[in-house]
Amino acid sequence: MWADRFGLPPEVLSGLAFLRRGRMIWAFSGQPPDLPCETVGLRIMSLRESPWKPTTNALQLWGRQATRNAIHLEEEETRRYVAGETQELKAEVEDGYVVVLYQGEVLGCGLYARGRLISQLPKERRMDEGGQEECGCDMG
Repeated sequence: MWADRFGLPPEVLSGLAFLRRGRMIWAFSGQPPDLPCETVGLRIMSLRESPWKPTTNALQLWGRQATRNAIHLEEEETRRYVAGETQELKAEVEDGYVVVLYQGEVLGCGLYARGRLISQLPKERRMDEGGQEECGCDMG
């Protein structure tokens, strides 16, 4: 999927091993530990829905090398994305999950459908319009 959807060169993932646990895929280097474990390495994919969804962490690690289905946002579009908003946006990408970038840096994952970009940034990483984290906690 990484090569087909995002155009990542195969060498980006060479040397990695993969582990599927339930509806998640994890990537790690080396051999899996010879111990019972639930997970190992970095969670890179969720298989809960179709198509499979890449994680924000994985895209932030490898997304700069994407040659397809990447959207480069302007400043105001970036503000809306990091606030978790859905926005009308024309882009030369296929419908589905996309890499979202600002000034060459990967912000995370977006879902592009029929001219709309739906932020897939996890709630704990979102920021409001004033640049404040939306932690959902009472700071007094």
